[in-house]
Amino acid sequence: MATTGAENGTGITVAMDTAVGGSAHVVIGGQNSHSLTLNNNIIDITNKSSASFRELLSDQGTQSIDLTLDITFNSETTAASLRAIAGTKADADFKINMPAGDLIFVGMIASYADTSPDGDKLTASVSIQSTGSFTWN
Repeated sequence: MATTGAENGTGITVAMDTAVGGSAHVVIGGQNSHSLTLNNNIIDITNKSSASFRELLSDQGTQSIDLTLDITFNSETTAASLRAIAGTKADADFKINMPAGDLIFVGMIASYADTSPDGDKLTASVSIQSTGSFTWN
């Protein structure tokens, strides 16, 4: 019996445009995997009259995105671009291309760690955090 609702992660990619508000997103080369977390920093309003149950303030709290990329670079352009943004703490536009629609947000590189073992490929782990709102297209 076929499984319904399953998605192949291979087709989900992350693209970047160094110009905030731009429309020239380029797929970040060499992606192995990514991890996406949509955060809702909810507000707990539990009090003595909550009858021993937690209560949360509906539709309130801070929303954010945390995105981690694991990359095996296939171009120096990608590596240089990510390093430059990380080094300057600049904002960039990011777009996660998904089958059900794209997630677009402005973010900053919170951490950039590359590994270059002798006789092996250059890899990196990049952590990106959103600043401002995000949209689904």
